[in-house]
Amino acid sequence: DNLLEWPFSYRVTFSLLDQSDPSLSKPQHITETFHPDPNWKNFQKPGASRSSLDESTLGFGYPKFISHEDIKKRNYVRDNAIFIKASVEIPQKILA
Repeated sequence: DNLLEWPFSYRVTFSLLDQSDPSLSKPQHITETFHPDPNWKNFQKPGASRSSLDESTLGFGYPKFISHEDIKKRNYVRDNAIFIKASVEIPQKILA
């Protein structure tokens, strides 16, 4: 966390990967991208003072990312496993 700039404001992308055989059909991954709001408590630097159960700091997510019905239409679940890819766009100056 000490290498990042706070509040966290880098673009984040989540993808639910379609595990269908690509030789039979083109995979149809489900993807959502967001830019964090630096004013939200969720994207402030974590610290000891954040141990409370204040609901506004418990996390961030997509409650309607994919329905239970839609997740069964393709091979998003295969052998009781799903694959979720998380990508964060990090500025070059942090990587150097």
